[in-house]
Amino acid sequence: CIRDSFWGYKVRSRYGAPVSVMFIQALCFFLGVCLLTAAFGVLVLPTLFFDGGAGFMRVGAAAFMGMAAAYLLWFASRGSVAEVHVDTKDREIREVVPNRVGKPSIVGVYAFDAIGGVFLEVLENTDQLQLVLRYRDTDLHISVALGTEAQLTPLRDRVARDLLGMSPTGAPKAA
Repeated sequence: CIRDSFWGYKVRSRYGAPVSVMFIQALCFFLGVCLLTAAFGVLVLPTLFFDGGAGFMRVGAAAFMGMAAAYLLWFASRGSVAEVHVDTKDREIREVVPNRVGKPSIVGVYAFDAIGGVFLEVLENTDQLQLVLRYRDTDLHISVALGTEAQLTPLRDRVARDLLGMSPTGAPKAA
């Protein structure tokens, strides 16, 4: 799915997050709520039933549980499906993971001139292809989209034209 913007365009996968990622995020949310409740209980409940001070051990335990709960809840709120933003205005590629409220977390930023190639790659044991960008002349690849050859060919041509200055036929664009 391609969504145009004033600065370029976003390429978003039509496929949802893997079930394992969704399960781990749900588990982190549950554990984060449990730890937050436990931290609150450690601080408040003993003073309700007993006439004692807060104590440094209870405050330390509550702070530790509160920090762990905050981290788990933060992780649970992260998105699970990455997007690739092709910014033709700033001439860069951004790997972005939007969270559940829409605020993006940038995973990686690559300048257009750092991309060494745009090509389709066959996925093993499937009938799907993936559009990948090769980082410089290394083995490092940035996966952009999954789909069939008919779905990915127009996107590959557009990305190649924007990044490498190549026409869909492979000839350099006239200056």
